[in-house]
Amino acid sequence: MRIFSFGVLYPFAVSATAIQPRAGSVPAGPYTAGVWRPAQGTDLFFYGDGINANAGRFWLGKNATSYCPGEVENLDCSKFATSSTNFVGGNGTLALDVSVPGGQQIYVAADGALGYTGPHSAAVPDGAITTGFWRERSEAWGAPVNLGMTSRSWQLCPIGDTPQGRNGTFQIYLVDETKDGCYGVAMRTYTGSGAGGNAWEYL
Repeated sequence: MRIFSFGVLYPFAVSATAIQPRAGSVPAGPYTAGVWRPAQGTDLFFYGDGINANAGRFWLGKNATSYCPGEVENLDCSKFATSSTNFVGGNGTLALDVSVPGGQQIYVAADGALGYTGPHSAAVPDGAITTGFWRERSEAWGAPVNLGMTSRSWQLCPIGDTPQGRNGTFQIYLVDETKDGCYGVAMRTYTGSGAGGNAWEYL
């Protein structure tokens, strides 16, 4: 288990390996992230459906496990009543938008699963990658702001033995080769009215 010490999560230092967005072209965070997969001869399509942090991994079709410990003295949990998953960074490193001391860093596990560190812990699994994330404005119609990682692509992997189509539950991966039974997607980011509030922490 490797330990990474990081205090202030935002702003982030830019990794030399990250793809640089054009100056001024990408709005600052926080932001939400949504899966994008056009309907092209299939019923498995998504147009910005939000991904959520849940139990240390990221999912489409699961609720966010945001949490605030109400028993902590002088902590006003009404300020952290969000049901969405919000991100900061994306130019080199990436993190959840949280107020818990130490923050919660996002990483790609050795198997490609997108994950995040637990509250009050900076530990990431052996073989995990924490750098190489980028946000970049696309030339596509609407000029969306995409999120990605250098030399990797997004994969959406269904959970369960019975296919549920677009109403199923999917785990989010960033891989360097296609995973069997999974689907290639893009990941877009949304600021302003598309982004929710800050969470205290995600379990």
